[in-house]
Amino acid sequence: MSKNRFRPIVIPEKVKIEVADGKVKVTGPLGSLTQNICHKVKVVVDNDKVIVEALENTKQAASQQGTMRSLIVNMVEGVLKEFEKTLIIEGTGYRAQMSGTGLQLFLGYVKPKTVVIPKDVKCEMKVVKSAEKGDLTYITLKGIDKQKVGDIAALVKKTKKPDPYKHKGVRYADEVLKKKIGKRAVVQA
Repeated sequence: MSKNRFRPIVIPEKVKIEVADGKVKVTGPLGSLTQNICHKVKVVVDNDKVIVEALENTKQAASQQGTMRSLIVNMVEGVLKEFEKTLIIEGTGYRAQMSGTGLQLFLGYVKPKTVVIPKDVKCEMKVVKSAEKGDLTYITLKGIDKQKVGDIAALVKKTKKPDPYKHKGVRYADEVLKKKIGKRAVVQA
């Protein structure tokens, strides 16, 4: 993993990368993103490649070099195709709806929980009827900034963690939950 920090980043045709005033700006067909450059690394744009170099020979500079490289890779990938996270709301009476500024979640509490969604993150909802699990609400969050999409998805998931016995709550679509068994009747011998 640490050797990845030396690999140059290939710039695709539709993407433009600029380095100025201690910031990296990546522009593509879906929008533009900016990121501050750490003071321990140097970012060099060379024809169709971006090279991230460490300015010191220390462990912290090496870790910052790898972090900066992966941030730039995520920015390039984000302006080409959007990142998305899918969450599932499972439970009787559990549902979600869009309100003026954010997402309202009805999760069995007295009042609905509201998660504010920024303008650059899109939210799509779909309800799937299931005979064995009831209604499942799929929430898909999309955006060009990987960190923002992940943060909003984590805030939505945090509103009601899934119950280990009935799996009621909010979870990621690709998350595998281990189901616990409840109390069993004691069999008399």
